[in-house]
Amino acid sequence: MRIGLLIALGVVWTVTCGTGSASIAAESTERSTAEPVAESPPAPPQGPLGRLESRLLGATPEERARLEEERKRVSAAAAAFGTDPTAIIGYYQLVYGHSTFTNNLRLDNATATVQLPITPNWLFRVNMPYVWADLDQPRGFTKDGTGDMTIRTGGRLYSNEYVALFIGTDGSFPTSSSEKQLGTGKYTIGPGGGLAVPLARVHSLLYVLAQDFKSIGGDPSRTSLHYTQVQSTFNTIWTERWWSSAIATWDLDWEGHRKTTLNLQGEIGHRFDDHWNVFAGPGVGVMGRNTFLGLDWTVQAGVRWVFKTPLIPERFFESIPMK
Repeated sequence: MRIGLLIALGVVWTVTCGTGSASIAAESTERSTAEPVAESPPAPPQGPLGRLESRLLGATPEERARLEEERKRVSAAAAAFGTDPTAIIGYYQLVYGHSTFTNNLRLDNATATVQLPITPNWLFRVNMPYVWADLDQPRGFTKDGTGDMTIRTGGRLYSNEYVALFIGTDGSFPTSSSEKQLGTGKYTIGPGGGLAVPLARVHSLLYVLAQDFKSIGGDPSRTSLHYTQVQSTFNTIWTERWWSSAIATWDLDWEGHRKTTLNLQGEIGHRFDDHWNVFAGPGVGVMGRNTFLGLDWTVQAGVRWVFKTPLIPERFFESIPMK
């Protein structure tokens, strides 16, 4: 009898404990489902690369979004001003400049430029100068006439919010008058590429153009040409109407005993509306003033009418049936 009672009590105790444990487990499961545990925020990047990433891209989601919008604004403004050489936009431009050189040569030139966006990713440009040359010497003279016509064609190979890559080539034709001061007398070709990087924190666009120019024909009595040119521009977008540029042009003359030339130029510009822009600025030679690419000093001013619609729109290519 006692043994049966003990067995019954043991069964009741076991069932009661099991039911209580199941209830606690079920309650814990319901609580974990109803109240998810908040994830801890990711740790900030560590090390030099992490700090650089935070500086360039932002340390918080809000800052990243703000810098992303600023990069887009800077790139769009530089394209609208016509100051981004990697942007596929069109413009008509007229620039008047005055330059002096250490050999007492003074040049005034008026250059007309037409740049056409053939497709959304390919452009073609033509420059035609008219030059006045004055050699300030006791037996000096003044000559004027057309200079060498230059062209540029190329395309934007890659573009996102961080960088844009342009590849193309320049070429020149000896369209100048017979006077040597007005042109080179040579056909030249200058393949190269450009890279544009928007810097959101300083509201600027940094771009670098690198080209290698070489003469491929022309007057055999004129000096052959072969030089490498690297041009860096820091284009600051102050407002939706105003910009400034600091331009450094470095040249290495391979035909002239590898002489090096460095010219610096400044520019400030204003945008009147969606098309009209004006700009002006001085320049000065820093190194290699006695080379054919070196300056003593220069000043120029110009007007530019910008448009963005390509001659062959993107919808034309989208309408072509593809197998």
